[in-house]
Amino acid sequence: MEKLNVDILEQLNEIRLKTSSDFSAVAYLYKESLMIHWAFASGNLNERYKSMQSRPGKGVAGLVIRADRAMILDDSVPNLHVKRLEDPMMCAENLLAAVGVPVKTLGRTNGVLFVGSREQKTYTEQDIEMMNELAKNMGGSAEQLKVN
Repeated sequence: MEKLNVDILEQLNEIRLKTSSDFSAVAYLYKESLMIHWAFASGNLNERYKSMQSRPGKGVAGLVIRADRAMILDDSVPNLHVKRLEDPMMCAENLLAAVGVPVKTLGRTNGVLFVGSREQKTYTEQDIEMMNELAKNMGGSAEQLKVN
């Protein structure tokens, strides 16, 4: 289990660096409570993510799980300053841009891979593709963590 935790943190560090982001995290949907819990983070300013939970449909993570597709909040989004305030992780980590992509296990979305920047940024299709590739690997991690 400890090796799995180290592997996940290494993957989060890697995606954070490859996307030129300041923060990356993964959250999982727990089936019994139907709540999204943040499990791991890299580049975090504080430990608040550990106590954060939300429901599907709320914030970037919740919208990714509900819509089963990537969600982008960056310079390309109108009213970004308002939408940013609706996301607890963006507020807690002082993020000005963020992207979330689905993490799937056996074809079902059960988590979110999330990256964010503390500076204004526009995420590219290449960034999203890299995140989707990593998210495929993280689906297996969810299976091993027994979160679904």
